[in-house]
Amino acid sequence: MSSNVVSLFADQLTGAAKSTERYVRSNPWQTAGALAVVGLAAGLALTRSTRWFRRRRADLAAAASEVSGG
Repeated sequence: MSSNVVSLFADQLTGAAKSTERYVRSNPWQTAGALAVVGLAAGLALTRSTRWFRRRRADLAAAASEVSGG
């Protein structure tokens, strides 16, 4: 039973990979543009979250300093 499920999953994955390859080969510029947009969005999200965490950590450190009398 388990090997049938794995085999089915592998076949579906192979089909999806071939379909993706056909699309990318027939639309290289659209694919590159979409990946650029996704990369830019991910970079902006990571940058914003990193800044937020740094600010939050600084605020918590300042609050702890005030509480401890430092």
